[in-house]
Amino acid sequence: MAVTASTPRLLRKRVPAFVAALAVLFSVSSVTAAAAQAAETKGEGRPSTAGAEARAWIPQVIPISSPERVWRDVNGTERRNLLWNCPSGWACVAAGEGDGQHTVYWLYYCSQRSLTNFIDAGAVVNNQTGGATVRLKRQDGSVKEEIAARSGVIVGVDWRPIWYIDPC
Repeated sequence: MAVTASTPRLLRKRVPAFVAALAVLFSVSSVTAAAAQAAETKGEGRPSTAGAEARAWIPQVIPISSPERVWRDVNGTERRNLLWNCPSGWACVAAGEGDGQHTVYWLYYCSQRSLTNFIDAGAVVNNQTGGATVRLKRQDGSVKEEIAARSGVIVGVDWRPIWYIDPC
C-alpha cells in the first residue's frame, strides 16, 4: 500500500510509527540473541567439554549496592593486590571463575547476601572495624564459618558448602 496525499491523515501518521516499531523490535531481538549466545559461550556456571573459556562461570553476590565494588576477570596477582588493599571498614571476597581468572568484591553494608557460582576455593579479607565478623552460611542458613576482623589477613575459603555471606 502506497502512502499518498489522498491517504487519510491518521493512516499516514501511523505507517512511519509502525515501521519504526518494527525496526526497534528486530534490533532488540538481535541484541537478545547475541547476549544469549555470549552467555552460552561463557558457560554461565554450566561446565562444558569445549575450551577453558566455555567452562568459565560468573560468581555473583546479590545484592550489591553503591559504593560497593566488583572486579571481574582479574588474574591471580590482581586478585591478591585487591585483597591486600581491602579498605579499612570493608570485607573483601574473592572467587574463581573456572578459567584461571577471579572475581573480587569489596562489601561495605551489613546485610546477608546470596552467593551464586561461588565454586571451589576462594578467599576473604575482613578489614572491618568494631569487631564485625563475616559469617559464611550453608544453604539452610546455619553458620559454617566465622571470620573475625583482622586487618590485612587473607583467609582461604572453600565455597562449595557456602550459599550466603553476612559481612557483619
